[in-house]
Parts: sequence; structure tokens; C-alpha cells
Amino acid sequence: MIEEIIKSVPYKVGEQILYEYNRRISDINYLVAGKFNYYTPLSKDIETIKVLLALSIFYKRVLTNFDSANKFTSRIINSSNATGVKLGTYEMDLREIRNLNRMVISFRRIAFKYSISTEMFEYIETKEFLRKVKSYKKYLEENKEDGESI
Repeated sequence: MIEEIIKSVPYKVGEQILYEYNRRISDINYLVAGKFNYYTPLSKDIETIKVLLALSIFYKRVLTNFDSANKFTSRIINSSNATGVKLGTYEMDLREIRNLNRMVISFRRIAFKYSISTEMFEYIETKEFLRKVKSYKKYLEENKEDGESI
């Protein structure tokens, strides 16, 4: 999942995302390794946690910034001869804007399909993220239909 996200964003943003992802994965591995009983049960869900972590970093680092700017940039590009838009110090061309738009749509579909609230992605510490993952897992267990696996 993280590879898909990185290839859809500008290089510098991708580097920042990958750095945060690797740092948080290291924290997660430490927390679920057995020293903290509260987090140990999550060790069997590490692949799901990696996906949720990648989505959360994308949400925090890209989506929240791009989504509001997207409405503005779409109007400018569609109503003028502009070939790109400068966001901060980075200039995005039309292809990059469309690519990010696709990622935003994909993100929203995934979040809707799996009942993932964006509140889950609002955290500062990795421990807080894992607490939210535990709550989400509990929610899924309480709401799953007979025979359905989590």
C-alpha cells in the first residue's frame, strides 16, 4: 500500500511519507512485540495495521492539504490557460493533479467500504493510532455478520 501512495505523489512528499511510515512501523513492531500487554493482541493484525497506517499518513500528509486546494485548483485550471498550480514550493502539473484526484477518490471509496472514520487518522503518537486500531477492530467484531471474517 505504501508503495502505491508514494508513486502517486511528488518525490519529496513521497520521501517524507516513507520516512514517517518506517519510523511508525518501527514503533508499532516494538509496541506489539510483547512488552506491552495492551498492544500485544494486535501482533497478528500487523498487515492490516500497515495498510491503515499507510492510509492514515496519506490522509494526514496529502489528503487534508490537497482536498481543500483541489477545489481551488480545479476551478483555475478549468477556467484559464493554466497548465499547473503551485502549492507551497511545489508546482503541480495537470497530470499530477489528476493523479492525486484519483488517489483522493480511491481513499474515500476504501474508507467508505470498510467504515473507516477519518477520526481514526487523527493522532500524534503511534500509541494513540494503535488504540484507535483496537477500537476499530472491536467495532468490526461487534458489527460483523455471521460467518464473516475480519
